Amino acid sequence: MVLVEDITSNSSSSTPTGNNDTASASSSSPPPPPRTSTQTPPRSPGSSPSLINVLMERKTDAVLLLSRLATIFFTLMYILPFFRSNSEPNVYYTKALISSAVTSALRLQQRIPAFQLSREFFFNLIREDSAHYLMYSFLFLSGSPMTIVLIPITTYAILHSCSFLSQILTSYPAIKSYLDRITEKHANLLRFVALNEIILMPLLILSIFVARSNLLLIFMYYRFLTLRYTSHRNPYTRTLFYELRQSVEHLVSRPACPPIVGRITRSAISFVNRLAPVTN
Repeated sequence: MVLVEDITSNSSSSTPTGNNDTASASSSSPPPPPRTSTQTPPRSPGSSPSLINVLMERKTDAVLLLSRLATIFFTLMYILPFFRSNSEPNVYYTKALISSAVTSALRLQQRIPAFQLSREFFFNLIREDSAHYLMYSFLFLSGSPMTIVLIPITTYAILHSCSFLSQILTSYPAIKSYLDRITEKHANLLRFVALNEIILMPLLILSIFVARSNLLLIFMYYRFLTLRYTSHRNPYTRTLFYELRQSVEHLVSRPACPPIVGRITRSAISFVNRLAPVTN
């Protein structure tokens, strides 16, 4: 005959009182909330949006970057003879001026978005540097190619392209530091541009004798220089005119300078001073 024991009753009677209290307390506590596997981790503070997203958010700036890079590319293709044939330089010269005109027009649209048929609107329009260089680009489209003409617009394209790229390439510190070094020299670059614009005027006058310019081009470029001289955003043209005058007057005042050269130079300085516009 087999003996059957009540194992449940024996095990319950042998359990200590403290363990029973703990078990009852654990059974009465609410269950923990379920974990969801679809929960996304938070974005780290150092993460940044992708380059494509930044360019899509700043569409006008992205188009400006492309037009400035095109100006740089076409200028290099015009200057360097290694990647083009002898019949192509005039084409690249024209394309560089056209891309510069597109840049100036887009920048002008950013500065003055709403068109108004009023005297005040046209006064504000003509004060903008973008309007000056839009005029500059169209001014030399019909003239004979001159390398010095492309230097100001290409320098501006390099400066503004580096400034914009340093803002969006934050994930590439090596490239960003190199671009920052270029933008930090903006004062020297703007002085270089102003000097080229001033030197271009006597070159245009001399080029009349070789049939590379005409009186209309010289008169229109004089109007451009007066606009640059009175610019309220960029005083470097005005500063360079003053510094050049001081340097020339110092040279002709030296005893080694012939008297006739001194008289001609002072007369030329007085003539240029009379042509200079009045500034506030």
